[in-house]
Amino acid sequence: MKEIVPLDVRPVEPKDRFERIMGAYERLGADQTLELTVDHDPKCMYYTLRATRGDDAFGFEYLEDGPERWRVHVTKRSTSVEE
Repeated sequence: MKEIVPLDVRPVEPKDRFERIMGAYERLGADQTLELTVDHDPKCMYYTLRATRGDDAFGFEYLEDGPERWRVHVTKRSTSVEE
């Protein structure tokens, strides 16, 4: 069973959300999953990870697709390059 780390950033100030989300992702271990809950489509995280890590470094699965709440599973794959 994979470990799921929940993160709901809806109460966080919008200017602080991206840093909080990416920080949580960076702290994940290989094959751990971030369950992200936000009030807008988190596709900017998808595109940032794709550009900086590559398509094979993570999994991105929508669990809930708006219009008021979005939930996604973002899995850091073991092939991800650790900094």
